[in-house]
Amino acid sequence: MSGFKDMLLDVLKLTDEVKRLNKDLERVESIMLDVDKRVVRLETIVEIAKSQGGQPKLPKD
Repeated sequence: MSGFKDMLLDVLKLTDEVKRLNKDLERVESIMLDVDKRVVRLETIVEIAKSQGGQPKLPKD
């Protein structure tokens, strides 16, 4: 009977771990979505600058 109890406890622990990992994954997905949006904006800025016929000038110190 103790074997069944141990297996049940292991299943419960694994279920909790899967839930925790799922939350972590959702957080990472949210961060990656924000990064992806920023990259798209930067790509758009570069494409607009190129289409206007010049390269962006870096400020001189």
